[in-house]
Amino acid sequence: MKRIIIKFSLFTLPLMLVLVGVNYYGDAANIFRTGYELKMAKIISGGNYVTNIGNYDERVFQKEIIEQMIQSPNTVVLGASRSLFLNSEILGEKDVFNNSVSGASLEDIIAIYEIYKSNNILPEKIILDIEPYYFNINHGQTRWKSIKSYYFKFKKHEESSAVLDDKFKELFSLSYFQSSILNVSNVLFSKSKLEATKVKNNIMMTKLTDGTLAYDKAYREASKTEIDKKVESSLSGNLYSIEKFDEIDKITLNDFKNLIHEMQKNKITVEFFFCPYHPKTYNRIKDSYPMVLKTENLIKQIAIDNNIKFYGSYSPFEMELDDTFFYDAYHCKEIGIKRITINRLNRESMF
Repeated sequence: MKRIIIKFSLFTLPLMLVLVGVNYYGDAANIFRTGYELKMAKIISGGNYVTNIGNYDERVFQKEIIEQMIQSPNTVVLGASRSLFLNSEILGEKDVFNNSVSGASLEDIIAIYEIYKSNNILPEKIILDIEPYYFNINHGQTRWKSIKSYYFKFKKHEESSAVLDDKFKELFSLSYFQSSILNVSNVLFSKSKLEATKVKNNIMMTKLTDGTLAYDKAYREASKTEIDKKVESSLSGNLYSIEKFDEIDKITLNDFKNLIHEMQKNKITVEFFFCPYHPKTYNRIKDSYPMVLKTENLIKQIAIDNNIKFYGSYSPFEMELDDTFFYDAYHCKEIGIKRITINRLNRESMF
């Protein structure tokens, strides 16, 4: 028996070392390499865009960039990637900073708000991108945990202890291994070295000085055929974070209301933004995901009850947007976002 255990150990130990080694050095999401997000923040706070960005922790970047700010922006945008184009030009306002992150959950929004509050630079206005899956307890989003201490600070809870910190679990993750092994060569040969630039559109993704994003060349210049294929691929499986959306989670809804109350108590003007889905995506939502539309109606009613301006809709048809206004099944192009927001300041609400 002892010999079997020794043989098993001799076989598994090298595999475990490879798994841990690749996850640590490949580090697809930069969760073990500290300072990457700070370098990005310093480039941007110095007045340059930053490109050639590899995978990074978007939440940690928000913390780093806010801590670089000398004074608060007039307007801050909080939300998911579907609101990453909201900037001064599109909103028709001066001094807008966009702190939206991919796959945002309400925990992200609360945490980033709390980072501003902790640094005593709360803005005059906050625009909240309202994603329906915020209120789906089964949305599966966990990336907010990178800045979870700020979320718990807002909630006035002590952070629950864990035997093993979330990020270190990734050392032994097979799924993280699949992503990280592709990044090993980039790390070894410095292919993902950050570059400061004054050019907005580059081959690689570029983060701009107002927090917004310029997509990589392949994504922003995709042909209609390529976009159609992406849409069909997305619709062939589960829709993003709205599966098992059977009811609006009461705890999340209460957290949302508390956040709004907190903002208004601090004399912050609040606005809600609803980004449309691709027409084919919306048709499927309308047929199979009724809670999405119920969420939109509920949050708009909350806006009315609290004297909050709102604009946009999950329906592209309501916004008069066809499939040419979309990059994929979920993300609207800048021209579509601008169509939604261009007349917002002259209306109390827009359906």
